Amino acid sequence: MSVFKVAGHAITTRSRTLAAAASDNSLPTPTIGTSNGPATEVSTLLGKRSFDQAAGPVKCATKKPKAASRGVEGNSGEVDGDGTLDLVGNDDEKSASGAGSLEPDSPAGDDQRPPPQGMPPVWAKTRGDLAETLDFFRSRQGGIQTNDGFIRGLLIAHDASKRPYIDGEVILTRAGGGNETVGGRTSQAKDHKAEGVAVMSFKNNMRYEVPAVVILSDRCLHTFTKPPHPYSVMDHFKPIYLWYEKNLGHLTARFRWERLNLDGKAWWASQDCPTRSGPPDYNTKAERQVCPSCHQTHPRIYQEGFICVNHKCSDFWKLNGEVIASKATLTYSHVWLEERTEWSSPVRPPFALRPKALPMDDAQDPFYTTMRAAMKGIVCPQCGSCIPRKRMDGWFCNTTNCGYVCRLPRMNLNIRSVELAYGSQFQGHPIPYHVFSDPISRRRTTYHGPWRIETFGVLEGCFVKHFHSNELINARPGGANDMFKQMSDPALGLERRPMGASKVNDTLTGHFAHNFGLKYKYSAAVPTMPFSEAPAVIIEALNKMSWVNETAQEGDAVKPLNEALSLGYFEEQAIHWHDDGEKFLGPTIVTFSLGCMAKMEIRMKGKYYYGTTSQTLQTYDPKQPIIDGCLLPEMRQHLNDSWEKWSEVERKEQLAAFKKLGKRAKSGPVIFHTRLRHGDFAVMHGNGLQKYFEHQISNLGDVRFAITGRHVRPETRPTEELAWGEWSVPDDLKYTGDMDAFNEEVEDPTAIDPLNNN
Repeated sequence: MSVFKVAGHAITTRSRTLAAAASDNSLPTPTIGTSNGPATEVSTLLGKRSFDQAAGPVKCATKKPKAASRGVEGNSGEVDGDGTLDLVGNDDEKSASGAGSLEPDSPAGDDQRPPPQGMPPVWAKTRGDLAETLDFFRSRQGGIQTNDGFIRGLLIAHDASKRPYIDGEVILTRAGGGNETVGGRTSQAKDHKAEGVAVMSFKNNMRYEVPAVVILSDRCLHTFTKPPHPYSVMDHFKPIYLWYEKNLGHLTARFRWERLNLDGKAWWASQDCPTRSGPPDYNTKAERQVCPSCHQTHPRIYQEGFICVNHKCSDFWKLNGEVIASKATLTYSHVWLEERTEWSSPVRPPFALRPKALPMDDAQDPFYTTMRAAMKGIVCPQCGSCIPRKRMDGWFCNTTNCGYVCRLPRMNLNIRSVELAYGSQFQGHPIPYHVFSDPISRRRTTYHGPWRIETFGVLEGCFVKHFHSNELINARPGGANDMFKQMSDPALGLERRPMGASKVNDTLTGHFAHNFGLKYKYSAAVPTMPFSEAPAVIIEALNKMSWVNETAQEGDAVKPLNEALSLGYFEEQAIHWHDDGEKFLGPTIVTFSLGCMAKMEIRMKGKYYYGTTSQTLQTYDPKQPIIDGCLLPEMRQHLNDSWEKWSEVERKEQLAAFKKLGKRAKSGPVIFHTRLRHGDFAVMHGNGLQKYFEHQISNLGDVRFAITGRHVRPETRPTEELAWGEWSVPDDLKYTGDMDAFNEEVEDPTAIDPLNNN
């Protein structure tokens, strides 16, 4: 028998280790007796917790400085695809659902809490920086990171439920999901399911004794101290106990976490909090009791008395036989908050709080800078901030008074190794590769000197042309081989840019980008440089693309290219399904591909392929045009012709028949597939091509650059900006398709050396 003294009041307990349980409430059951005395004050390892002096159960209230109101914001958070902690949320901006917190947040400037006694090992300015850098928390919106059925990390922001709790060693959270927002205030609207992702993952963490990393947001008001950064990594925490409550008539799952390493004070503790003396006390346990209805053993979690927390029990959420009212005030038992759990053996966490630095010794590998591992963020060794890799030449910390730089060596790639990794370069006219189906049709193959040109018809007035390059063209001075080297120059300004359409601020594009000429807006906020200031490689790309543009349209009125978007792609990166149908653009898009092979695909947009405006066939729109190659065109025509004549019942019957014949997907199937090799051009012409279809281009290798030229309609731009799109080259330097090289006989067999850097 051991005695635990709380300010003079003894709590006796039998020594027994409390092990983590695999089921909801199957914890070991120490025999414990408690004696409740008058009100007192207990010093915790974070700060002081006061207990009100009153008759009956001791009431626990957490003291912390008052924070000023700032109104509602953020959502309650989600697991990737399911519910998760309601302490967590989208802190960067309001979610699409407009979810907010029941407890107003406090602006950092009005927060009266004292600073913590230490500083976090790792911190970040934005959610995007966290996700870029930390393997244990890649979630950009949800507050919990789960992989393979385990929780890796969780973010604590604000809690829209009752009784959130954080001290230096214990965190009590609730599983989220099933929330709704009314009048800007979020509350739980659905039960938490025992088979939900958060609950099942938490059980796995308990069963296999896997700790998770907890991250603290500066929007969390439930700590004694003010978080020093927008996002601060707290520590590793053990998953200890899962229980259920009833809140606002809905089932709520709650989690108990305990700090893994109890040596020393937590960095987020207050300056005057006591330091633990001696080893942790694993013997002191809260009272356990067996429920007479379900025969499960539960700890006494609340000061008010024993409550069965088995949600399947007939006596669930009752106190003294009475159902607990939604507005009832419950407080946590101070003994239960003070107990600590010892795992069966010492556990080394699967993730370090501060990730290992990249092995710069490997940077001599020419492909090192393009590897996925080198695309991740790093933790600044000087200030501890998460630094995403925004630039091609390394990582640059922008923390005030820091200035740390980790610079990567400039790529020195041999184009042979890049191209040959996924195919061979052709010395003569290339062997084409393409797969297509209705409404795409192959019209013809033509030749222009060393170029092989494949033309594919789509709709009337619309076509796709593929200009196949070869080794002869690429190896010429100023050709694709030289341009590939020049594109890796940091002076081009290729950087990863914020995604303008993202729900989370500071989500970066996977690719590196910079725009030249007239301004062009797409999903990312890309700066623009006038052609008069553009590097020589961009002007040479325009020179070549202009020849391609004129050759592809065969004498038709050609709109000059006055904008060029430059993109850099590394290992396994792509620009996914999209169209270039902005109203301010002309009808022709020319893309120049440099580097590894890429796969280009085209498909019909879903609303034209299916005739519906969403993924439910009930949204069938008889006004949508019937495009060649769409699903069931004859039946679509019948639906359109008879739609106005039918009653609502007849329409539903016809749609039901249509639904059976064609299952609705997001978009139509891929109808065109070709492979772009180093030095190739792809031309898409016709407004209908961008209106009714979409395309994507995916890397098949390690590194690729793409320069895409467009015609921006001058009348859509301010007069003072029109000069940005002006460029020219002397007549004797205008590209003409390398006809001179094709007509010359190459007598020296080493003129094109497969082993050099040409």
